[in-house]
Amino acid sequence: MPKPATKMRAIAAWSIYPLSWLAIGGFYGAALFGRLGFQQAWGLLVLLLIASYFILERLLPYEDRWSMTWATFKFDLVYIAANLGFLGATNAVLSMWTISLAANRIGPAHDWPLWLQLTVCMLFFEALNYTIHRAMHEGKGWTGRFLWSVHAAHHLPDRVYVFMHAVFHPINAFFVQTLAMTLPIWLAGYDQRVVTLFLMINSMHGLISHFNVDVRMGWANYLFVGPELHRYHHSADVTEAKNYGTTLSIFDVMFGTFVYRPGIAPAALGVRADSGIPRQGDLQAVFAMPFATFWPRRGKALSN
Repeated sequence: MPKPATKMRAIAAWSIYPLSWLAIGGFYGAALFGRLGFQQAWGLLVLLLIASYFILERLLPYEDRWSMTWATFKFDLVYIAANLGFLGATNAVLSMWTISLAANRIGPAHDWPLWLQLTVCMLFFEALNYTIHRAMHEGKGWTGRFLWSVHAAHHLPDRVYVFMHAVFHPINAFFVQTLAMTLPIWLAGYDQRVVTLFLMINSMHGLISHFNVDVRMGWANYLFVGPELHRYHHSADVTEAKNYGTTLSIFDVMFGTFVYRPGIAPAALGVRADSGIPRQGDLQAVFAMPFATFWPRRGKALSN
């Protein structure tokens, strides 16, 4: 059950999200005024958020059953180490690469007002990401099984916390980072200032959505994705495991996949026992899942 409300928890619940935006503003301002490079500002912001969220999770956990333990952290370390060469580096390099590309690339969006560039950049990314993410969960036939096998590793943990965000399959990064982010940014030719702010906003929401602290966003849930929405995405009950947005929740609202139950936690997180998915600790089997879909007779069919 969620921890009883206290004054400190109430203050934290309503202040963490606006303070996260304040951090974005601070580092973005430092980049705009030349005190930090754009890539450096993004990297330092991410490190600050990870450290701050980790400390707050230890001090003010929303659900003890979802807290990181030494046993779960050992599994996380295995995934982090396994992904470091491919996915961790790819995420960092591609994110920084998109900022670098934006410094020299001239495209159709380059001369648009900055506010219009940012709006289109966020909406286009979210539309692509929502489509891919929903197909990973609800896709049918061989394609659906393949996409779910790529994404399923992220849903194996029965808890959510900041470091658990690193549990994923390397192929998942290709779909999100390359197809939904890097290529559209490169082709559009957005201004470097816009790309940096987009990546800062996107990174913050990716981290805070897996945050095991009671963060309340109120009306902002109908626009942005935070922990109140994303913990339901990780629900073991597939009927409520919706909320496919990553940064923006507007497409969930538009297409009927929006689940928002303020103050109520999902009964359980993870995947069904009959899903046919390997254990979280069986790294070799988890990483082999997408390739196993090419030979369905070799094992039990995967389902979400």
